[in-house]
Amino acid sequence: MSCCETQNLAVGYGAPLLRDIALHAERGKILALIGPNGAGKSTLLKTLAGQLAAQGGAVLLDGQDLTAYTPNARARKLALMLPHTARTELTSCFEVAAAGRYPYTGRLGILSDADRQQVHDALCLVRAEELEDRDFARISDGQRQRVLLARAVCQQPEILLLDEPTSFLDVKGKAELMDILQVLAHEKNVAVIVTLHELELAQRLADAVVCVAPSGVSAVLAPQDAFAQDNICALFGLSTDQYAVLFAGNGAKPKPQFEHYIRSGQRLLRCGYTTGTCAALGAAGAARLLLTGHAPESVGLRTPKGIVVEVAPQFCRLTADGAACAIVKDGGDDIDATTGLPVIAAVTLLPDAPSTVTIDGGAGVGRVTKPGLDQPVGAAAINRVPRRMIEQAVRAVCDALNWDGGLRVTICVPEGAALAKKTFNPQLGIEGGISILGTSGIVEPMSMQALIDTVALSLRQARAQGAARVLLTPGNYGVDFLREQGLDAAGAPVVKCSNFIGDALDEAAALGFADVLLVGHIGKLAKLAGGVMNTHSRYADCRTELLCAHAAVCGASQKTCAALLDAATTDACIALLDEAGLRAPVLDSLLRAVERHLVRRAAGAYRVGAVLFSNEYGLLGRTASAAEMLAEWKGKKQ
Repeated sequence: MSCCETQNLAVGYGAPLLRDIALHAERGKILALIGPNGAGKSTLLKTLAGQLAAQGGAVLLDGQDLTAYTPNARARKLALMLPHTARTELTSCFEVAAAGRYPYTGRLGILSDADRQQVHDALCLVRAEELEDRDFARISDGQRQRVLLARAVCQQPEILLLDEPTSFLDVKGKAELMDILQVLAHEKNVAVIVTLHELELAQRLADAVVCVAPSGVSAVLAPQDAFAQDNICALFGLSTDQYAVLFAGNGAKPKPQFEHYIRSGQRLLRCGYTTGTCAALGAAGAARLLLTGHAPESVGLRTPKGIVVEVAPQFCRLTADGAACAIVKDGGDDIDATTGLPVIAAVTLLPDAPSTVTIDGGAGVGRVTKPGLDQPVGAAAINRVPRRMIEQAVRAVCDALNWDGGLRVTICVPEGAALAKKTFNPQLGIEGGISILGTSGIVEPMSMQALIDTVALSLRQARAQGAARVLLTPGNYGVDFLREQGLDAAGAPVVKCSNFIGDALDEAAALGFADVLLVGHIGKLAKLAGGVMNTHSRYADCRTELLCAHAAVCGASQKTCAALLDAATTDACIALLDEAGLRAPVLDSLLRAVERHLVRRAAGAYRVGAVLFSNEYGLLGRTASAAEMLAEWKGKKQ
């Protein structure tokens, strides 16, 4: 019998992303959600859990609409486990797991002996009992996954929802997790709904499957139907060649794989290789086929970082006028939108141009349309280092085969034009496709350098076009606010700097900007009052602490300060300040601190100010220098 089902469900953020979803999950069975990244699996899962409001239709638990349940009743009915992101301090694993008992203990959270036994049993079930007294912040990510699963189990849910629970687990951890989920489903009679990007795990684990694609959500499928070649190819947009590469049988000849790792804390993360490396490898493979008539089984090169990459081509074949070789991009454990894309190098002979190697971009490789980028206007967006790598790889083949003629290399990325629309390229002035990038040839997981480089590039481009002042904002909220306030019409270019405020300020100084105005949500910019210049939560989340400190200075009561510290969001803090009649003085105090740290970072290189806003409350305030700049800018053009 279905304990969770949907009726004409639509999910999304503000507007439906997926519609007409009709799925059902049964007690004692595991339902896997599979599909490409970005298709909406996590969004669907969060909607099933009630964390996101449905955009239409309904989620039913035992025939009753999800919205009819009280929060406590819903928490006893289902539990949601998301990838771990929050940071904790001086919190034991037992205490983290015990949070799952709050639907039963009430707001005070006082655990009975029976509750403590439930927590202990849950930790034992997930094989984490030895972690009970350990600091949650000082264990590995894989161990944290177990503790978070124990927290979910503590809720004694009838339905357990998990979003990519294998993300931080090694091979042994994945095997143990599969066993635990099967125990929960098949022995504890829990309905398990899980999103997985590892198809081999999903295939072994699932009793039923739902396929989630941008075009829509499938009905509930039997595993043999869901994992059939035709369905997987259609779902992920794979060719038969790509499917063969990814899902070759056990008897297939082993393919060379790139294996290089870096340590991040207690984890080993697998590195990948750049689109520039793919292009160079593909050019070498195509050149070898063209000059010898034999397709290489593998191609390799030494990257600028000094690390050798050797991989098997997706294909290497003769064409009407030359040869083409495709290398599939692998970003390793990094979050990389280009991972899985084939980068194709087409090579033709230039017999009348001895020792010449020409390089150009084809379909899916962008063209430069604005000055200030790595390549001149009109050129293919293949940066200098990848160009050098391509030329060196091709010349090495020519030298080895004693070919003294010329070669023309054209780099294509068939899916590049569509992907480019989701990147910064259109704003930077790169049209029609992605860029072929990489200064080291290697992608290091969790590296922020690519994002920082993009911010710096945007600033350089603005300066190259003559801008003396610039508007910085962390993200889309800021862009929308600027538009609503009419500030985007002030004549200053708008550059999104993400969390890298300090790096953006430093780059602005190096480029010689005269005025820098930072516009952002209080949830981000409040951190500047403490001198925090990278506002990502993994580095610091001191919003409520800073607001509490400034409130205390302004005369807030102990009760108000305690409530501020306990607030979940900065909008909630503003509401508390309003109740206490302290919004204006606290924000003035906070803004003075923000300005002090910004001026210190600018070190006299330019005038700098900040504007704070909230999605709920709108404009909250501006620093003194920001007010001066806006008054001067009003009605002026760059």
